[in-house]
Amino acid sequence: MRVHLTRLSRSLAGTAVIALLTGLCAASVGPAAASARPAATARSGWVSAKTIPHLNALAVGGDATASAVDCSSAGNCVAGGFYIDSAPHDQAWLAVQHDGKWGNAFEVPGTASLNGGGDASVVSVSCPSAGNCAATGGYEASSGALDVWVASQRHGRWAKATAVRNYPSLNVGHDGEVEAISCSAAGDCTLGGDYLDVNDHFQAFLATEKGGRWAKAEQVPGIGSLNAGGHSNVEAVSCRQVGYCTAAGSTQRSAGVYTAFVISESKGKWGKAARLPNMQNLNKDGSADASEVSCSSAGNCVTGGIYKDSNGYYQAYLDVQKSGKWSNAFEVPGTAGLNKGHNAQVTAISCPTGGNCSVGGYYTNSSGHGELFLVNRSNGSWGRANEIPGLAALTMGSTAQIYSISCSSAGNCSGGGYGETSSFREIAFVVTESGGHWGSAQLVPGITSLSSAGDSGLNQISCRTAGRCTAVGYGDNSSHHGIGWAATRT
Repeated sequence: MRVHLTRLSRSLAGTAVIALLTGLCAASVGPAAASARPAATARSGWVSAKTIPHLNALAVGGDATASAVDCSSAGNCVAGGFYIDSAPHDQAWLAVQHDGKWGNAFEVPGTASLNGGGDASVVSVSCPSAGNCAATGGYEASSGALDVWVASQRHGRWAKATAVRNYPSLNVGHDGEVEAISCSAAGDCTLGGDYLDVNDHFQAFLATEKGGRWAKAEQVPGIGSLNAGGHSNVEAVSCRQVGYCTAAGSTQRSAGVYTAFVISESKGKWGKAARLPNMQNLNKDGSADASEVSCSSAGNCVTGGIYKDSNGYYQAYLDVQKSGKWSNAFEVPGTAGLNKGHNAQVTAISCPTGGNCSVGGYYTNSSGHGELFLVNRSNGSWGRANEIPGLAALTMGSTAQIYSISCSSAGNCSGGGYGETSSFREIAFVVTESGGHWGSAQLVPGITSLSSAGDSGLNQISCRTAGRCTAVGYGDNSSHHGIGWAATRT
């Protein structure tokens, strides 16, 4: 069980396995050696995965998943996802970890009254400080409209979820979704996604909270002139300082042709959506998508995703923003030699400090099998992409995906996703970087017995202190029911 794929990623990459989008605020990707070098030895420190307390009791309809997590400090996190009740309806849940111990999962307060149609979930969580978090997701109104909710935690207490202001008025086509939320401080957050307008066009939107009050959801400024084909979407948001955020996404320039866009907020005011510099030279008349973004500080960010080159091949790219200005987009160094199957994409980014990032992604080898790469930026210089150490021998299947990377500091990161075994079973893995050296990938401890009946995967990871991370994901237990699990690195 996994969070939905984005609409553009489904249409753009076809059969490629594409990353899910879960809140890129503080738990994206991380950084730091000039290249992704394996360590000779690696002590993971991961404790066995366990089901989220009380989640199975909520999920009397049989299935649940954990799709999002963010930590304000080591061992102090919030996770969320969905479960199926007795109706059976999808309901949104949250759980709070305090000093390394998880409390019981609970239905997001206020979503019951919103979710008359029975399709609610937590999509993204952001926790800028202890006891202060924001969560967002979707719900189905009694009318059948797919709308967006947001809920805030203040000083450890959750307020009721409310519909995002003005969103139902924008979403007259009743088919919208939220992709990400990011908070720079308690009460200062931004979320984004899309809505279906009166002309049956998908439009990208943003909504901003300032001083604890949410403004109305609005169409992304400037997106109209880029969205002639009628399909735009905010896919990722990163906010590192109050009044300074960056969002990235995709928009349809013409029928079947998409392009990546970015938009930044400076001093509390949003600029206009713009196509990434040099993207037209990379993807010619093909398509492109910006699915990830991570900012180390105000105006200093990295974005990436996928583009279709002049040969019709899918390639992975990155672009760097420095002091508010984007440089030229470029193909990820080293992926040309790896991507013999012509299908590559950046799926995870984390930039903890200026000039230091870690990036993960997907490529296909000459046999058409999916493989995963890591590449680091150290002191402003990019290394070359390398296959994740040890993953091929660990999984031995034909496909894999890295969904999330999070770095607590330069050179200290963890990431994960799933790999397919030789018996065509998806199984959750983690990979850890310490002191600038990536160790070998390993199965999430305990996942084999926890998810004994089928697939499993890591959906998101959050690392706030070197060596201390929390990850969440999905699996199938011995009763063939979907579960939501969490694992902690200590």
